[in-house]
Amino acid sequence: MIKNIVILLLAAWGSFPVMAAAAPTTFDPVIGRALLCYDQIDPVYFKDYLIRFYKTPYKTEGEAYWFKPDPEQKLHDLTLADIFVSTEGSRYAFLGVVFKESLTEARKKMQDLKGISFLPFSGETVLRSAQGSFLLEYNNTQSKLYCLKHRR
Repeated sequence: MIKNIVILLLAAWGSFPVMAAAAPTTFDPVIGRALLCYDQIDPVYFKDYLIRFYKTPYKTEGEAYWFKPDPEQKLHDLTLADIFVSTEGSRYAFLGVVFKESLTEARKKMQDLKGISFLPFSGETVLRSAQGSFLLEYNNTQSKLYCLKHRR
């Protein structure tokens, strides 16, 4: 009991990391559909959505806000390592995730579970779906899925 109180106090003072909130039930239809380029990409909406459930981004890098999901959170039966959305200043609107699984495993699961084929776009490590989302190798052992649109 006292240990929990100390952890909460330290977290409130910013000297101890707080675990992210659990993903909402809307996560798969909202984030999942956008990642597959089935919906519009509105970075302001997605940033607000992610802040509501995952608190503030843990970093801003590569014209993106990066959020840390729960350690075992899954999307399309793949484990999430990171979620990112473009910043207001980016010339592109994008939403993406990093999966802990390899490109080969992510590609297979996306085909098996969602019926989405990712075909080579730029070599064998950058794949693209017919809808326009990209699946690529990331850090040699992980994969990244994102949808990117040019801002108007």
